[in-house]
Amino acid sequence: MDDNQFTPQEPQQAAPQPQTYEQPAYQAPAPQPAPQQTYQQPQQGYQQPAYQQPAYQAQPVAPASDKNKLVAGLLGIFLGSLGIHKFYLGYTKAAVIMLVVSLVGSLLFGLGPIVMGTIGLIEGIIYLTKNDQDFYNIYVANQKQWF
Repeated sequence: MDDNQFTPQEPQQAAPQPQTYEQPAYQAPAPQPAPQQTYQQPQQGYQQPAYQQPAYQAQPVAPASDKNKLVAGLLGIFLGSLGIHKFYLGYTKAAVIMLVVSLVGSLLFGLGPIVMGTIGLIEGIIYLTKNDQDFYNIYVANQKQWF
């Protein structure tokens, strides 16, 4: 015997063979009969039970008007003693009262234009400090004539 030759003392075990998996052939599902078409009433007022969205509330907007609060305020500040801002807003009676008190008061004691000018200044500032919606509601829609 040759020493160079290898002789196994133990029996050799065979290397493990990889397992192969086969996919079963595709089988189409059995045809089902067509379902009967039935009419269902649509659901009324459906909302998600977990979350209900609040109703939309539009912000009120002042309607378009030919009366501008900036013009009325500036007229009240600069020409308030003559009641021009009242004529502009359509308060004819109040405007005539302011005009007469200013003219007659200037002839008698000179206090008429000072008092009416102060009232006009105050009203002009009030007009300018109101937002558009409030100005429309108070002075155009409700016709508040004084202060």
